[in-house]
Amino acid sequence: MPSLEPVSTTRFVRPPPPLQRYLTTYYFTNIDSPDNSEISDLMLPQWASVRFIYRGSVNMTVPSAKPHQSPRAVMAGPTSLATPISSKFARIAAIGFLPLGWYKFVRQPASRWANSVVDVEAAHKFDLFADIWRSVGDLKTEAEMVDMFNHILLESLGPPDADEELIEAAHLALTDPNIDSVGALSERLGMDTKQLSRFSNRVFGFLPKLLLRRQRFVRTLGQAMMNPNQSWSECVDLNYYDQAHFNRDFKRFMGLTPRQYMAQPHPIFGIGATERTKALGRPLQAMDRPDDPDSDDNCNAA
Repeated sequence: MPSLEPVSTTRFVRPPPPLQRYLTTYYFTNIDSPDNSEISDLMLPQWASVRFIYRGSVNMTVPSAKPHQSPRAVMAGPTSLATPISSKFARIAAIGFLPLGWYKFVRQPASRWANSVVDVEAAHKFDLFADIWRSVGDLKTEAEMVDMFNHILLESLGPPDADEELIEAAHLALTDPNIDSVGALSERLGMDTKQLSRFSNRVFGFLPKLLLRRQRFVRTLGQAMMNPNQSWSECVDLNYYDQAHFNRDFKRFMGLTPRQYMAQPHPIFGIGATERTKALGRPLQAMDRPDDPDSDDNCNAA
């Protein structure tokens, strides 16, 4: 992979313990083009996030749409496809959600917003985040923004409800390499396939088969990012039949081949993934998972 030019920085901040069950991380990205040219990259498949572009501007696209300037406060639903992003100059503050956090704070069917973005100021369904955006404009430092995020989200948290344990159990199962089929997932959760499909669409944004396929792909891509000296074949998840099987999935989720992807610079997301690994232990948001109550290793990169 070509060396990454230092045109962006991303800093990750863990939310306080009461919010770690619901959020992956707060993150702050600065993009600065040295020659006023457009800096471009791909955002990989991930869970939802809300982004506040408090300085500058960002161009982005979603499937079947032309690149366009992003709203300054944008809710991005869960994705199953790589998302092009570009900017000359931007300052971005963002909140990443675990699926349970989407359920808790967004309270919308995830499938309605999958692979899409929405201006939080234009959609009344996202009033909580419009309030956060209005508060961002009064602040000058990232530390102040973290304090404000914590204050508003903790005030909005409320007590857990009966569905939260089921959502966490489903998320754990989706990220378990031993769960490699819809049948195995159904058995783990005690649901028939129709119940599972409805539940999966509502909470995670996609049908179970696609989610399991996406997670298998993300595990492989994450391993490759954490082990840049290894070949793709050394990082391929054991649930792939062979390298060709992985290559087909790569083209499905990324829109290009592994060779094409590795030949491109990744001056925004690539740098961010490196910093995320240093700060949180995992390069990709979609690799994060809830604590496993049955495991002795509960080091969560949330």
